[in-house]
Amino acid sequence: MTPPDLYGDLPSRSRNLITYALLACAFLGMLDGTVVGTALPRIVEQVGGSGAWYVWLVTAYLLTSSISVPIYGRFSDLHGRRRLLLSGVAIFLAGSLACGLATSMPFLIAGRALQGLGAGALLTLGMALVRDLHPPSRTGGLIRMQTLMAAMMIVGMIGGPLVGGLLTDHASWRWAFLVNLPIGTVAAAAVAVLLPDRRLPGVSAGRLDAAGIALLTGGLSLVLAGLSIKGNTSRTWDDPLVLATLLAGLALLAALVPVERRAATPVLPPHLLRTRTYAALLTGGFFFQLAALPAGVFLPLYLQHVRGHSATVSGLLLLPLLVGMVVGNRATAGLILRSGHTKPALLTGAALLAAGSAAFFTLGQDTSPALTGAWLLLIGLGTGPAMGGLTIATQNSVPHADMGTATAGSMLTKQLGGTFGLACAQSLIGGTRITAAGVGGTIGWLGTVAGLLALAALLTMRDVTVGHRTPSPATTSS
Repeated sequence: MTPPDLYGDLPSRSRNLITYALLACAFLGMLDGTVVGTALPRIVEQVGGSGAWYVWLVTAYLLTSSISVPIYGRFSDLHGRRRLLLSGVAIFLAGSLACGLATSMPFLIAGRALQGLGAGALLTLGMALVRDLHPPSRTGGLIRMQTLMAAMMIVGMIGGPLVGGLLTDHASWRWAFLVNLPIGTVAAAAVAVLLPDRRLPGVSAGRLDAAGIALLTGGLSLVLAGLSIKGNTSRTWDDPLVLATLLAGLALLAALVPVERRAATPVLPPHLLRTRTYAALLTGGFFFQLAALPAGVFLPLYLQHVRGHSATVSGLLLLPLLVGMVVGNRATAGLILRSGHTKPALLTGAALLAAGSAAFFTLGQDTSPALTGAWLLLIGLGTGPAMGGLTIATQNSVPHADMGTATAGSMLTKQLGGTFGLACAQSLIGGTRITAAGVGGTIGWLGTVAGLLALAALLTMRDVTVGHRTPSPATTSS
């Protein structure tokens, strides 16, 4: 039995308009995670603030957007997605307005934290509602949506710094935040008018898991804060602040386990984490993100500091990575939905990602752009399956009643993988002097090891078939 088509009666035009509005919401949440980077020097120049405030301007958004993701996901499964998404958009726009009007660094950081609280809904519920609107039974629509979502993710990751730089140079850094207001308002209006408020029949909301929410929020906040401090400062892993923050966060997350086992309506349902396939997909997503991060973040440093290219040229030299991502994602979605099998595409992606990363061990000062472009294309082709295929597999590996929670868990583990990867990369690259060996070794070690670990994790999963009923947790747990 296939999952129910909750919006099967919607006219095609309304379905498409709602989808574009949802993608716009998710795009804004992703864009604001990166848009502030190129605007930071001008912000500090005009608003003021020490280096510590500078780091927290980035970290505040990361923290609140990450910790709110699993809460939005679980609540949407229990209470429906439409009202939660609209509430998240309102919070996000209020935070954007506060950032745009800020006159002090503490006020600006508070605005960024408020933005992040709303962005958790934009990212999680936008993706989950797209899946509700385009279930596997609507094969053609699902392929198009996976392609659009992949393009949105790439533009959000790469376009954020470009948009931030253009607005800062030609308007004001405040417009990097204020531009969200008209886009978000139009998208929210479309969702409010066109999208019916529906949820899966027979799902009981139950009591609020206040203890679970508190432990999850506290634990994730401390872990992410510790990783962010490690990744954005010169502190080492054994630094007392980094170590204490990470250990405290892990202790709270460990305490969450028995609490969730006893909760009537847990915020993180234990039966999902006991499911072998879902656990393997979460682990694979963590290592996929960790492996893919170094090439996009650190190769531009090599191109500019070692090869002497301008920022524009270095951006153009990264195009093979983006092309590979788009082609890999589109091909993966098509193959999965034609064959009905997800595991082969995911395993192929992990292998390609590891192979492309391993090639960077040979990176030198005179390595030709054609050769680095070929390696980047290989990494992009390997990352593509993680963008679309991992989402399809995750959402089809659980009962439809848990789909929002599953989507949120996948997004959260990817975020943790990226943050952990950045912290590890800062340790590997070695000092402040950028060298070909340092960049090549960082990309090679992280990408190869994490890619192989993703491959190992995905080998343990059962093949998730699209368009068929997912086995119950009892039959898939290890």
